[in-house]
Amino acid sequence: MIRIDQQNAVATVTLDNPAKRNRLSIQAMAELRNAFQDLNSNPDIRVVVITGSGDKAFCAGADLGEFDRPGIVSQREQNLAYRNLCLALYSMQKPVVARVNGAAVAGGMALVTLSHLAVASTTARFGTPEIQVGAFPNMVMSAILRAIPKKAAMKLILLGEIVDAAEALEMGLVNAVVPADQLDKTVADIVDRLAAKSSAIFGLGLDSVRVSSDMPYPQALEYLCEMATIIRNTDDCQEGAKAFLEKRKPIWKGR
Repeated sequence: MIRIDQQNAVATVTLDNPAKRNRLSIQAMAELRNAFQDLNSNPDIRVVVITGSGDKAFCAGADLGEFDRPGIVSQREQNLAYRNLCLALYSMQKPVVARVNGAAVAGGMALVTLSHLAVASTTARFGTPEIQVGAFPNMVMSAILRAIPKKAAMKLILLGEIVDAAEALEMGLVNAVVPADQLDKTVADIVDRLAAKSSAIFGLGLDSVRVSSDMPYPQALEYLCEMATIIRNTDDCQEGAKAFLEKRKPIWKGR
């Protein structure tokens, strides 16, 4: 269902079921969740890339073949698997880059919006078409509403339209849009820049972003004041300041 490839300090997690447009079966969601949790705790990994196999779809959402499972308990299992996957991605302390090679719709949208950065091919498409079939993107929209302006999010949620990569860039769903033959190079350039930075500072910094984002401003400022003090006392922050003054590249220790 998924494939994990490691090159130096970068792990690429690939949804590997192109025949089904890399849909999220319960098994695939469990495998993805476990992969994110394992990579998050692996000190040898500094950056994670998530993508889909083939050139048609990044992820086309839930596996519709599992929608007709009898009984509310069985049906809830699918939602719980998706919740656990989203929480694992949301909790990542290492930068996650979405390589969006094709359609990212329905449940696949959260994988894009919960990633820290996203680069899309010009052939990519985005949307939450659930309303078209009498459903609603309840679990997906939580991530979308945190990633882009509300009016843009409501256009996707209420109209169920599929937008192209250019409009996704304008909405803020992705950071860049490039031709398909430049996608790997663009992602690699971003990954190299991320991997050259301190993993310790990323861990503390991404915690700061996640925790403070849902706080009222005064409480966020108090929390970030304490986090700034903690970060300034790390070995890597002190090394960074020293390297800057000595006009050399810092040597990160990861602590």
